[in-house]
Amino acid sequence: MAAACAMAAALAAEERPLRVPQGGMKCVYCPRPVYPKLAREAHITGCVRLSVLIDQDGEVSAIRLISGHPFLVKAAMDAVKRWRYLPAYWFGRPVEALTLVDVWFSIDSSPPDSERPVRV
Repeated sequence: MAAACAMAAALAAEERPLRVPQGGMKCVYCPRPVYPKLAREAHITGCVRLSVLIDQDGEVSAIRLISGHPFLVKAAMDAVKRWRYLPAYWFGRPVEALTLVDVWFSIDSSPPDSERPVRV
């Protein structure tokens, strides 16, 4: 019975992406977004939160906006589209993964901290 449950779980994972907690995926290429000129001039700062689907090769295949200032959203999405991750594995096979990504925009030049993985 336990083997049947494990097999059912493995098959279910193949049908939908593996959900990975925020910060649980290893980004190996994460170029920073370009701070939009208008947003910088207006002193707009903050976080753009995105739901990101990562394919079996570690490439971003889809992005959905969760929240963020409209002046910052495009820059954040354009940057995250170029990001590359180590693939997620399930039962030894690479699978699609769904995770949350926060992209922080700040006018100051302080270094990023552990809670804010990307800061420009």
